[in-house]
Amino acid sequence: MKVFLLPLHRIRWDGMKEKKEKNSGKAYQYLNSVLDTLTLGVFTADAGGTILSLNQAATRLMNIPKEFALGKHISEFIPNWDNIRDQIAKGHKYLDEETIIHIGPRKETFSLNAYITLDEEGSINGIVFSFREMQRVYKLVNKYTGMNARYTFEDIIGESDQIHRVIDYVKTVSDSPSTVLIQADSGTGKELFAQAIHNYSNRNDNGFVAVNCGAIPAPLIESELFGYDDGAFTGARKGGRMGKFELANGGTLFLDEIGEMPVDMQVKLLRAIQEGYITRVGGDKVIPIDVRIIAATNRDLLEEVDKGNFRMDLYYRLSVIPVNIPPLRERKEDIPLLIKYFMNMKSLKLQRDIPEMSNELYQQLLAYNWPGNIRELENFIEKFVNLDGNIDLAGILFPAHSVHGFFNNAPVPEFVSDDEELLSLNELEHRAIIKALTKLNHNMSQVARSLGISRNTLYQKLKKYDIVLD
Repeated sequence: MKVFLLPLHRIRWDGMKEKKEKNSGKAYQYLNSVLDTLTLGVFTADAGGTILSLNQAATRLMNIPKEFALGKHISEFIPNWDNIRDQIAKGHKYLDEETIIHIGPRKETFSLNAYITLDEEGSINGIVFSFREMQRVYKLVNKYTGMNARYTFEDIIGESDQIHRVIDYVKTVSDSPSTVLIQADSGTGKELFAQAIHNYSNRNDNGFVAVNCGAIPAPLIESELFGYDDGAFTGARKGGRMGKFELANGGTLFLDEIGEMPVDMQVKLLRAIQEGYITRVGGDKVIPIDVRIIAATNRDLLEEVDKGNFRMDLYYRLSVIPVNIPPLRERKEDIPLLIKYFMNMKSLKLQRDIPEMSNELYQQLLAYNWPGNIRELENFIEKFVNLDGNIDLAGILFPAHSVHGFFNNAPVPEFVSDDEELLSLNELEHRAIIKALTKLNHNMSQVARSLGISRNTLYQKLKKYDIVLD
């Protein structure tokens, strides 16, 4: 039997080579595992454009099996591949660019990044692509630009039958994709209701984008709503810009002051709502949109239709679900709650103590018609707190022509003293807590509920007023 002995250096070399290949394989497996945990789609191609690998997110986003793409040329999916390669080869960045990816007969838009990889000699040996859904991009933009809804129905202050009826009504239609038209006086909280509807709907995970149609110059409103493509007009940003419809895709677009929109723009808005797609200014690509429209105005739109200032077809397209918010003069029983709320809020904001308020002033606040509605009341309370209660009521709040008939013996709530003694709201609150504790036998849950506050807030107020429980 013949025995062949390999040289010692050959054995060592083969062993090192085998170990290196084994370590390389482990590193490759580890890298693939890391890539598969990403929510970004990632695929790689060699310098010639042949696809070498895809991660799980890429197959999910493109809705294809991995085998469908491996070995194919990248141009089958990204037709402008040559332009992208030339651009990054020259050292230019290709980051977060809207790119259409062809997936068989389908075409979908993604936000695409592209990076080159170099060999040891500095030559291009491959390209790495990463991409994400445009919907995720919209969510990120909305998140960091404040385009989201903060308010819910719990933030609406009021216990009147009128306000409860409106809230119950809009809750039942919040999930509907139908358009909503809110018609109400200025200062009644139209956007607050719009945000609450959005947050109560099945679209609450997506963006709430608000546009004030009266604050945008007429020549710019089209590009603001629909966006524009690169070079659409002088001064257009390089690469173009998405409009509010695209940012709100999947969510809610709130068109405030819709009655201020120019008539020629109303035609384009109607077409976008009816057809479910838009085209950017200067572009020809059709962009499908799924947007719930909530419009608002303080005008009588039917009157504007008669005047020729508003299109009748757009009015009926918007007012599928009409909402009318009652003015403050029709829900005066909510004024005490609003006064208390704004007193606390403004004292915290301004870092001031709550000033004393006389019963006479309180009666006048209840009796006033508040033509500016909740906004006017809020502004008055802020002024009142700023001036520490030293306010010339008739001269600052109420014009001379509206003072007549002011005192109407409005009912005084329980928490306001009806004697001649002038008490601060702190003292009134202190007395209300003592009275509730006595009447309800120190049942803290019932006391908190009767005062309209949480148990934690109740304990904080007990400490504030040095109220010792027996």
